[in-house]
Amino acid sequence: MGAVHLIDIRNRRLNPGIMPIIMHRPLIFRILGAAIGLMLCGQAAARIPPSAETLLRSAVPVSKTVPASRGTAPLHSVVGVAPGQVGYVHYFLLRMPDDSVEIQVGIELEDQRIAWSFPELGVVISPFISGETLEVGNNSYDVWHLYGLRPFPDNAAMARLRKTLPARVNSWVKAGIPYCLDDSPQGKCMSCIGLVLRALFPGSRGYPDMPRDFWRTSSGNRYTPNDLLLYLTGMLDLPDRNTRLQRLSRLALPADLRNDLEALIHTIGTGESKPAVATGNRPGMRRERL
Repeated sequence: MGAVHLIDIRNRRLNPGIMPIIMHRPLIFRILGAAIGLMLCGQAAARIPPSAETLLRSAVPVSKTVPASRGTAPLHSVVGVAPGQVGYVHYFLLRMPDDSVEIQVGIELEDQRIAWSFPELGVVISPFISGETLEVGNNSYDVWHLYGLRPFPDNAAMARLRKTLPARVNSWVKAGIPYCLDDSPQGKCMSCIGLVLRALFPGSRGYPDMPRDFWRTSSGNRYTPNDLLLYLTGMLDLPDRNTRLQRLSRLALPADLRNDLEALIHTIGTGESKPAVATGNRPGMRRERL
């Protein structure tokens, strides 16, 4: 059986630097065949397409977090005060001395007290009350709590509110700001809705700078607690009555809040819709009598 010697290819002779290696031809053919096979396998593997999972991972772009709009964001509602609810807007039912009934709004502070502008008292901070009678001078006011709402969906906005709210409220209390119904930029008094709007949307001149997505006002181009309720619950961000009712059906809400929202949704005219405007703020407006 023939043998092959390791040779010096350049000089075409046996390589004198190493000992000649004798290999049988069949063994050489097997080694060469294996080497060629490995080369072919490597080329074939290079042509195998990546798995579907790999293609999906490379094809799907990395999504950036987009803040949810009010119309799609979860809604946090409560039936009382509690730790961790700084800045929550609370709705109360107020029976006036003449037996008329009005909505009163206030804002929760860190110690669960309520800051509001109350008839005859002006801007005050009081303990949370519900189902009680508040005596003011010679008049009595029956107060029932209805519900509370987290005013901003995103945590950053809530953090800013918690940080700045105490100083603003304390300055109004110390100034002895009286209560009034005709709350205007020129006036030196606040209604209950005026205080809450100033707290949520502080302006540079002591009057709220209202966000453009808060597009609806009541008669007289004034804001009311009902307008604020539609805004806080995301209803003003939706295009029509059906989508608002669909959102209402998906939300877990206190019974009073659900009933109030359903009634308010039906008060919005079919021609009323969110205007197509750029984001930003606009000067605040007066709201009608509460």
